[in-house]
Amino acid sequence: MIRVATAPMNWNSDDLPGLRPKMPIEQVLREMVEAGYEGTEYGTGLPSDPKALKAMLAPHGLVLASIFCWISLEGRERQGAEIERALGIARTLAAMEVQELILGIRGDARRIALAGRVPPDGSAGLTDMQWCILADGIHTLARACEPLGVRLAVHPHAGAYVETRAELETLFRLTDANALGLCVDAGHLMYGGADPVEVVEAFGPRVRYVHIKDVNPAVLALAAQNGLGFLDALRSYIFCGLGYGGVDLRRFMDALRKVQFSGWMVVEQDTSPEPPLETARRNRRYLKETFGL
Repeated sequence: MIRVATAPMNWNSDDLPGLRPKMPIEQVLREMVEAGYEGTEYGTGLPSDPKALKAMLAPHGLVLASIFCWISLEGRERQGAEIERALGIARTLAAMEVQELILGIRGDARRIALAGRVPPDGSAGLTDMQWCILADGIHTLARACEPLGVRLAVHPHAGAYVETRAELETLFRLTDANALGLCVDAGHLMYGGADPVEVVEAFGPRVRYVHIKDVNPAVLALAAQNGLGFLDALRSYIFCGLGYGGVDLRRFMDALRKVQFSGWMVVEQDTSPEPPLETARRNRRYLKETFGL
């Protein structure tokens, strides 16, 4: 069974907080329901305390899908603190009866600037030693989360140290499938040069969570041509409405069905020139009319 959620960042962008006037979280939640969603990811304006979070979501009939967590585990000196911070988020998820913790492997300023243009020779990526330390950290975090009933899923993300198909391959080669699953983000995978359909086909048993989004190919080409970083690409609306971009969403959905994906599908359009409610409605309608979701 696939359940459809959205995220507060489609209303109040965490990456570009000044993009539009901030909308009160209660209005955001009302508009999510009005647009037809049954769940939300954690985001700006939601309380971190599980009891308060449940109390805020319950009147709207919404449930928590997951929490996205940026994490840096490639250095021994920071690893302990990073694991403890992520474990705190996992405890919140457990209290909310949520199974998946979504991890983004935080990049540096250079990687954010290189989003979509990562050199294939690995010169802008992690060293062999850093990859091993990262994998050790993920295994340690996974063991700590296991008693909570929480599993990890990595989100290949533009501007992160795991962005490209090759970087995802490296991380999965170094980690146990039981310790680390995959959050497939169709838009970010295409942005990073991968084919989202091929990724689902290659790593189907590890797919635990989905972000469905589309990419404007003209903006993607412009970003590559002009050397735009991730934030400037967002300002140029690189992520467009579902069905209007370069992601083959029909083949993407077919691939998910073939691997028998069951879980949350989160609709994301990080930035849009249109009012958030209009964007949310259109994307929700696309999923319902095209795929019966």
